[in-house]
Amino acid sequence: MELSYYILNNVQYFLIVFVRMLGIFILTPLFGTKTLPSTFKIGLAFFTSIMIFELVNVKIDANNLYQYVEIVFNEFLIGLLIGLSSMISFSAIYLAGQIIDYQLGFSIVNVLAAGEETQVPLIGNFVYILTLLLFLLIDGHHKLFQLLFQSYSMIPVGTPFLHLESINTVITKIVSDMFVLGFRISAPIVVSTLLTDITLSIISRTIPQLNVFMIGMPIKIFVGIFTLFIMLPMYLAVIDVLFNGMYSDIFALFKSIVKG
Repeated sequence: MELSYYILNNVQYFLIVFVRMLGIFILTPLFGTKTLPSTFKIGLAFFTSIMIFELVNVKIDANNLYQYVEIVFNEFLIGLLIGLSSMISFSAIYLAGQIIDYQLGFSIVNVLAAGEETQVPLIGNFVYILTLLLFLLIDGHHKLFQLLFQSYSMIPVGTPFLHLESINTVITKIVSDMFVLGFRISAPIVVSTLLTDITLSIISRTIPQLNVFMIGMPIKIFVGIFTLFIMLPMYLAVIDVLFNGMYSDIFALFKSIVKG
């Protein structure tokens, strides 16, 4: 009850903590997906804000309406940036799946993700779900909550949102890392299908009577899926790189926001 009275008496400060948390949960992986109802995201942001409110140092002038609105807007943008950086890191999975589907001829059978209101690659959707399960298995969501709390100590409430150049540099690096990781994940299947194409071209030259076009696609699909299952044990190392890279990118974003 004491906490409830404390929050009610400081609701103007609680709102500032809440909007940053809400911005994070709108875009962050696992919690930011459209399959989760908006009420769940708002409720999660609300109860998370309650848990950390007493630990957050909010020192602003709430009587100045213009300054207060500006701080609320800045806090929401900071939350969106944190969620965006984590979402971009996870997008490497979909990029790798898109490349794999293109190599295997699955690009015409994309899965319609009703919650996302868009089409996603078949293999990419499988790998993305597997990644989220591993994220929960290794308590990645706990690490994510720790980062959210650390954001208030590294980026104090009321930090001016003016360092666009340094923020753009960090976001550009995150996007480039996403492309690099996506190509790395898909590289074994790309190489295996390329070797299959070379082998089939040699066979078509040596045995012209064999219709390579009829057997080529099933063979490429078999080789690609077989390579994918061989990769799965090694995929844990790739996921570790993905998660560590996401955490380091978020910390780099923290530093770029407060950089003078």
